[in-house]
Amino acid sequence: MVNKATVVIGGGIAGITSALELANSGFRVYLIEREAAIGGQAASFCCKATEVCTKCSVCLIPRKLKEVATHPQISILTNSTVSEVSGKIGDFKVEVLRKPQYITPERCIACGMCAEVCPTEPKAILPPSPEAIPYCYVIDETRCLRLRGEKCNLCQGICPTTAIAFDLKPERQELSVGAIIVATGFEVFNAREVGSLGYGRYPNVLTGLDLERIFNREGYLKLPTNGKEPKNIAFVQCVGSRDESHGYCSQVCCKYAMRFARLIKHQNPDVQVTIFYIDLQTAGKGFAQFYQECQESIRFIRGVPVEILPTPSSKLEVRFENILAGKVERETFDLVTLSVGIAPRKDSWDLARILGINLADYGFFDTKEPFNSVETNVEGILLAGTCQGPKDIPDSIAHGMAAAERAMEVLEKCQ
Repeated sequence: MVNKATVVIGGGIAGITSALELANSGFRVYLIEREAAIGGQAASFCCKATEVCTKCSVCLIPRKLKEVATHPQISILTNSTVSEVSGKIGDFKVEVLRKPQYITPERCIACGMCAEVCPTEPKAILPPSPEAIPYCYVIDETRCLRLRGEKCNLCQGICPTTAIAFDLKPERQELSVGAIIVATGFEVFNAREVGSLGYGRYPNVLTGLDLERIFNREGYLKLPTNGKEPKNIAFVQCVGSRDESHGYCSQVCCKYAMRFARLIKHQNPDVQVTIFYIDLQTAGKGFAQFYQECQESIRFIRGVPVEILPTPSSKLEVRFENILAGKVERETFDLVTLSVGIAPRKDSWDLARILGINLADYGFFDTKEPFNSVETNVEGILLAGTCQGPKDIPDSIAHGMAAAERAMEVLEKCQ
């Protein structure tokens, strides 16, 4: 008999969408997430609306998180990874390794007392993000003195609900399912790899992900060095995309740079914003019109920044090749944001080996056919979201739905 339960590997926006589509159609779903909370990268993104919605779709994530957390057909396994898979479509056996979380989500009331007494710096106990599910403090094993073999019991002693337990061990669980959806997401390109752009050396050089988290936390932008509002800001496009190692377009960088530029100008019309680009990706419903509107207040320079250096006045000098002028020029800015791209996860090879599926060029998971973006070379194992290739939030949601629909189709055919 065909098992109609499905494992979804990855609790980001694509995986959550797939899980909800399946669960709402009556299928049992096991949602496996390697981190302590579901939501993925997009859970830390900010709304970029000005006087109008800019259609970034971040607002959809909290609602979907609440739906998946309360759905009776969905079991969420956080701190978990897939260690072994056997069987075939309709009858897969999936072994899941669940690491101890040390703080029990059902008991944690997020009072923060444990973090207050934690003696390490930076803290070994981290607060949950506002949208985290489960909403629970997390212990960083690499920083915790107790877990590194030293004597410390401060957090466990002060916890009012006895939610902290250090004697927990990893657990293994076998799941029997009919189909598997891989939705493991992406990694943000490490801007430190482009040393000439100064990320990690100059505090006022940020990445797009830094900007997401700053606006999500603070609601406005200020200089990391002195807390003042920047007056002259640059965005540098295609950092970690369209180079020798990453010969693809990440499809999201131009969109989030323009949305942030509009948001910054909306908050302070006197701020000067410049976007350096090779060429612009304006695909997507209404985005070409959005680009035209941005040109009214934002300066676009077709040029490639090759070096960022600090000036004696604590500003940043950007040396760039002006493609249209055919010469190298220099300009100074208060703050520079590197629009980093989407990179495949470094652990994709390990999961591909466990599942028996192929990797494509650059390290994303490969599909069986060029024009079929959800099916892999193993029948019954499907792909959803950015683990298959770069996508923005709306496209990731659509891809998650497509993967779920295909899973339902192949399971029905197996009967």
